[in-house]
Amino acid sequence: MAIVDRREIEFDRDAVRLALEWSPQAAQAFGLPPLTPDGVRCKPAEGLVEVTYGRLTTTRVFMLHAEALGAILIAYCNRAGMPMPRNADKAVRIESGHVVVVFTLRMAHAPHPEVPENPVHRVPDAVRAWAWVESDT
Repeated sequence: MAIVDRREIEFDRDAVRLALEWSPQAAQAFGLPPLTPDGVRCKPAEGLVEVTYGRLTTTRVFMLHAEALGAILIAYCNRAGMPMPRNADKAVRIESGHVVVVFTLRMAHAPHPEVPENPVHRVPDAVRAWAWVESDT
C-alpha cells in the first residue's frame, strides 16, 4: 500500500517577476543582474523563462532554465512561509502563461496516526430509506 501526496504551486508571469524582484541574491546566483526585472515570458517548448530588464533601447534579455527558476521559486516560498513538504520530489513545469512548481511525496507504507481517533459519543442516526434516482435521459 502506498500513498502519494502531490501538490502544485502555480505562479503567473507577474508572480514570477515579483519573486525574482524579491529574491535578488538567489537571482544573481543564477546569473541574473542585480536589477528589477521588467517582464517575464514563458517558453515551454524550450523549458526556459525569458527575463527582461530595462525598456526600449536599454533592454537586456536573460534566459533562465526551469531548474534554476525552480530553486529561486522554492527559496521564495520558504521565505514567504508557504508550506511545502521537505522530503518531496520537486519539479518545475513551464507553461505558456505560468510556471508550476510540483511537489510529489511518496510514502511506501501508510503511516500510523500520531493521535488516536476520538471515540464516538452518540450513535449516528439510522438510514431511514434508500431510493434510486433515475435520470430523464
